Amino acid sequence: MNYPIFYRALALGAAAVLAGGIAGCGGHRDCTQALVTADEAVREHQPTGEWLHRVDAVCADAAMERWSSALAQDCAPVFGFHAALTGAEAPVECAGHEFDSARSLGEMIAEMRGELDDIEQRLKDNALADETRRDLERRKIVIGRDLPQVEALARMDGYLPPAEIPGAEPSILE
Repeated sequence: MNYPIFYRALALGAAAVLAGGIAGCGGHRDCTQALVTADEAVREHQPTGEWLHRVDAVCADAAMERWSSALAQDCAPVFGFHAALTGAEAPVECAGHEFDSARSLGEMIAEMRGELDDIEQRLKDNALADETRRDLERRKIVIGRDLPQVEALARMDGYLPPAEIPGAEPSILE
């Protein structure tokens, strides 16, 4: 057993319980079902997009903390992906090809999304030089082409939920 990770996860769990009680989740609302949902997501290594919408909004932070700390303890690749996607630090004890690969994929998506947001902000500037505007618009097109492909890789690995298609009928599997 990796004791440093175990103790860190134990401390995170205690902090989550304390924070949940202080924030009102423990005192005003019963978050048991939210924590059960988070535990199920941990067992199945589900990304947050597949389960978080089923959790009461008041209990979402406590459930996310539970999910994160449990997956961090296991050094699950899905945790590495979401840590990189949200800019959170991954435990240094988590090393391995699958974890590092998932983390790199999360970093790549986060960087592309961030760059796209930056480009859109810069394009709002009316004083932007024509050549700079063209370069930014070209880069936006490239990111617009590449980002869905990289996100599809994350979906195939189970790190992101399935894509929603506007106007599509709900799946018979739901």
